[in-house]
Amino acid sequence: MAMRGGDGRGSTGTQLRALLAVAGVWLALLPALAHASVEISSIAGAPSSGFTPNARLVASKSLTTDTSVKRAVNKDDCEAIFAAKKPIVRITWSFIADNVITIPTSYGVKIAPPGKSCSATSMTESGNDGCSVLISDKATNPLSALGLTIDIDLRDLFAGVVCSNETEVEARVYFVIGGTGTTAGQQFSGATLNITLDTKPPAVPTIDSVAAGAKNLTVAWTLSDAANTPYARVYWSKVAFPASAPTTATSKSDKLTATTYQITELENGTTYYVAVTAIDANENESKAAAVREGVPIEIQDFWQYYQASGGTEEGGYYGCSAAPASGGPSPWTGLLLLGAASLLVSLRRRRSGGRGVGIGAFMLPLAVLAGGALAPAPAAADSPRTSSLDLRLGFYAPDIDSEFVSTNGQQPYAKAFTDTSLQKSIGFEQILLDGFGDLSIGGSVGWWSIEGKGRKLDGTKSQDKTTLTVVPVTVNLGLRLTVLAFRYGFPLVPYARGGLAYAFWWAKDGNDEVSTWIGVDNKVRTAEGGIAGLHGTIGVRLLLDTFEPRAARGFDLESGVNHSYLFAEYQRLSLNNFGDSRTMDLSDSVLMFGLAFDL
Repeated sequence: MAMRGGDGRGSTGTQLRALLAVAGVWLALLPALAHASVEISSIAGAPSSGFTPNARLVASKSLTTDTSVKRAVNKDDCEAIFAAKKPIVRITWSFIADNVITIPTSYGVKIAPPGKSCSATSMTESGNDGCSVLISDKATNPLSALGLTIDIDLRDLFAGVVCSNETEVEARVYFVIGGTGTTAGQQFSGATLNITLDTKPPAVPTIDSVAAGAKNLTVAWTLSDAANTPYARVYWSKVAFPASAPTTATSKSDKLTATTYQITELENGTTYYVAVTAIDANENESKAAAVREGVPIEIQDFWQYYQASGGTEEGGYYGCSAAPASGGPSPWTGLLLLGAASLLVSLRRRRSGGRGVGIGAFMLPLAVLAGGALAPAPAAADSPRTSSLDLRLGFYAPDIDSEFVSTNGQQPYAKAFTDTSLQKSIGFEQILLDGFGDLSIGGSVGWWSIEGKGRKLDGTKSQDKTTLTVVPVTVNLGLRLTVLAFRYGFPLVPYARGGLAYAFWWAKDGNDEVSTWIGVDNKVRTAEGGIAGLHGTIGVRLLLDTFEPRAARGFDLESGVNHSYLFAEYQRLSLNNFGDSRTMDLSDSVLMFGLAFDL
């Protein structure tokens, strides 16, 4: 208590004076530095100039020392600068002292055109070396200066530049900071803003091919300097244009990062002239190496080939339009029944307090396959078993060509599509009765799409792609024999299901548009529709709980998954509008594999 003395301020004042004395001695021993960091906040057209600089110059806020921020002026920018009446930009900048030892008291700004330079640590210039002093010894506040501005005429910054010359040089703006240190004399430091003048075009690319398609041309090219030339542009026109001036063409693409481009909406039988240019990172554009010619031709995509072969399908949705047959289910029947089944699943699980399916449900098969021995019986379920979820995969190939077996033997599907494609499907079932076996109602939604090549009129394949997509929807009743698995631990569960099926389908041409065909009757037939039919499935599930009962019990408690299965099934889809001969046949027999979960 005695150490405070009086009101306590005497001792504090003594201590403060002692600290200042020590600090003064320490400061006196340090060198005088006037170093400061310079930050560019913005570069924009000066308010009175009416000039707007390109985004290549107006880069983001950064320190002048940040070399990752590139500010550049390309050939087009250069020409715009010298064509403008007042190409003046305003630079907003700030400097902050890097230490409190030296107090910045003044600043200066200088510019040096390309090929010239200034002293980075002097307010003035003694020699006539092309450096221009814009500001010298401008007084500022102690310690920092924020939001300073300087207007620069870009014609001065790029004085002596000829925009048509192919060059890549630096113009510079110097910021000089002055301050008084702990020793006598003025100390200076500097920071430089570099602006690249790049008027050098990239190397010209080489056109590899111009392939003709139906109302399109596909252009492929090779960039001569791909590492430094990230973009290309395609030009085309009905009228010839010189390679030295591709911009005179009537049409062009955007900047492209790929090395191929399809020109669409052309006229078959018409000659088009095509060129490709390269574009560098500063958007300088090369000339074209050459101008090539291409003529779009007639191509038959799958749908057109099918129609030309005598196919009877006219498109349209069975059951709700001018379809090949009358009566039968609506095309929305499958979706409505499937939605109702899914709703029943949700409502019943909510009433029973069941949990949703967690990510653990999908990890269970991996855990089972990783280890564990066959157990005499599965783990007891802790939550009610009300529904089932299936995830299926299988190779599907519609039996479209069967329509022509008894007529002309054409194979429009086989000739258009030579590869195979997986059908992906998800199924839901609501368990209605359980005991010796399960009786359920449910449905599924699938997706299948295949890509092939269109056909030239001489019968050979073209470069045009053609696609066919089928989305099968089913509703069904199902029966599973569960007694052997649940009572006696035998891990196989046979099952069968069947019901109505409906397939939404569409075919596209080489321009990625739904295909059309105009018949001899001048009727337009559009390649999309819906086809109804039946489906039936037999299969067997392998009960994974049998191999790892503890893991199964844990997943049930955590995620509400009672049982998990691997399965294989044989599915017969009969999709031909119940045998109508005027329908494209989407039927097939598919071997499906997948995962299933009782919920």
